[in-house]
Amino acid sequence: MKFLPLNFLSVMLLLLLSSCNSTAQDAGFKSIQPGGLAGFLEENDSVILDVRTPGEWEAGKVESALTINLGHPQFNESIAQLDRDVTYLVYCNSGNRSRIASRRMVEMGFTSIYNYDGYHYQIRREYEELGNQPSR
Repeated sequence: MKFLPLNFLSVMLLLLLSSCNSTAQDAGFKSIQPGGLAGFLEENDSVILDVRTPGEWEAGKVESALTINLGHPQFNESIAQLDRDVTYLVYCNSGNRSRIASRRMVEMGFTSIYNYDGYHYQIRREYEELGNQPSR
């Protein structure tokens, strides 16, 4: 009987930890890891969406990327104007803001959202290595 409370606490701790460990797929979008851009673009006709700030865009971005600043008060309104049936690959500086944007897009009814789970310089380098327009 002495072990029952300890076992119960262990099970409760495991349940709590597993509920806090939310994956991208649980949020309704999928993640693309650095190094996976070529395969993704081969399999998907997609729009690349950069959700960083204008200052970050000026420092360099994927040339063909659509730019919508996650931090702008009109972000949701701008996103709402996009086609919900298009596949989007969302990226930011480090993957944090793009996860937030991806989650919001799913909540708004977008059906095919991918988050680039890496740094902006990684996606820019991969994009250029594919022979696409150089990043600016």
